[in-house]
Amino acid sequence: MLNRGWWDEEEEKTWRKTSRKMVMEAFEQAERKPKPNPQLLFSDVYREMPPHLRRQRAALERHLQHYGEHYPLEHFEK
Repeated sequence: MLNRGWWDEEEEKTWRKTSRKMVMEAFEQAERKPKPNPQLLFSDVYREMPPHLRRQRAALERHLQHYGEHYPLEHFEK
């Protein structure tokens, strides 16, 4: 593209700057939204939850009850 004159260093710099700004704005918007409820990890694949996932869900619930102060759960959907 450079050899054919379709693109140059100035266009590259402008494109990179514009793209970076768009990505950072998208990150900012996404960060303002509440995170999905952690329980969705276990409910969106199977019609009936298999036993190994029930055990994992119970383990997560116990872990959050015990160490919940270390997680920003207020940033998650209820």
